[in-house]
Amino acid sequence: MTHRFSLFISALCLLMLGWATTLSAETEDKLTFSGFARVIMGYLDDENAEYVGYDNSVNLNQQSLLGLQADYRLSDDFSVTGQVVGYASDQRNSGLEWLYLTYSPNSALQVKLGRQRLPFFTYSDSLDIGFAYPWLTLPQQVYDTAFFSTFDGALASYEFAINDWVINYEGYWGRFDDKIYLASQNINTQVIGLYGVNATVGYKNFIVRASYGQGDIDIEQDEVAQFSQLLRQFGFTKNADWLNANGLLQFYQLSANYEDLDYFVRSEFAKVKGAGGLFADIDSFYISAGYNFYPYTVYISYSKKDLHFDHIASEIPFGFSPDLDVLAATYLGVLAAFPDDKSTGTKLGLRWDWHTNLALKAEMTFVQAKDVISNDYAVKDLGNFDGQAVLYQLGIEWVF
Repeated sequence: MTHRFSLFISALCLLMLGWATTLSAETEDKLTFSGFARVIMGYLDDENAEYVGYDNSVNLNQQSLLGLQADYRLSDDFSVTGQVVGYASDQRNSGLEWLYLTYSPNSALQVKLGRQRLPFFTYSDSLDIGFAYPWLTLPQQVYDTAFFSTFDGALASYEFAINDWVINYEGYWGRFDDKIYLASQNINTQVIGLYGVNATVGYKNFIVRASYGQGDIDIEQDEVAQFSQLLRQFGFTKNADWLNANGLLQFYQLSANYEDLDYFVRSEFAKVKGAGGLFADIDSFYISAGYNFYPYTVYISYSKKDLHFDHIASEIPFGFSPDLDVLAATYLGVLAAFPDDKSTGTKLGLRWDWHTNLALKAEMTFVQAKDVISNDYAVKDLGNFDGQAVLYQLGIEWVF
């Protein structure tokens, strides 16, 4: 575990302990603490690639974390929730994840205001809480396509039951203004006008969920913007327009799950569509089946991602002048740096619920990538990667 992560967790624990011991007796029934932790060890059997940050060495840093949450009830209708998470990986920023006010006038309606999870995927609320799902690692071909997972704004949900049916509607509105990790770097990103709707319908052992969201994305891209401006000055407006990742971003999601005491089948389909040329359209899905024989669960999962760009051919002619030749070569270099990307992941795993709040997991993921790899998502080509690798993982999941 990294030294930075260890220092953060130590300081965080001391702070929470100090806070807890100074509480007055009259607030003890209003304030509750909870937490979650995971320690995951991974090893990829190919020295020419990385997968979800793992390489050809034993690694404990990529997905290990510790989260602490405090809930304070202001009244019967209002409460405040705060959550901090310390990540071992440098690809995610440790610190405040949630801080929101909840208004619950009755058991059906709930309104949240503040920083919270973006409810795009089925497991958005439990991304970091591995105890909440059977897999050791969420199907990355789907879940790695989300560029940000939190937002600042308002969310309202309404749930009701009719006989054997349970129906939930959810709507949210807000913005995102932070860094995202993409292309091996942290990039300043802003999404305004972010809103979406979700609907979940449950009938006995079946649950179906559908969601839609959108927002206007603005990614800091100074060098690309300068090159785009240069192309525009020479009159190559189509190529200049393509060199843009900004504009309308749309999310589509559909999931269907079945689960009883013995078996489960879970599936999820997602689509991300961007208006900007440098923002890829991504289609992804997974399907997973498992068998429960308490305290054990065995499962198999298959996921696939198809990332594609609407590449615009070069308008810039070669052979007319050295300056145009440089422009044309640079533009073709940019095109080559944003290839289409297809990959699949097949998981085999075992979960052992050792205690009611602690689970041990083991998982193998067979990774297969096709053609050129973009290096922006789960799979990265370090040179001479043949497109096939196996990730071995062991993990401990804990909630408290």
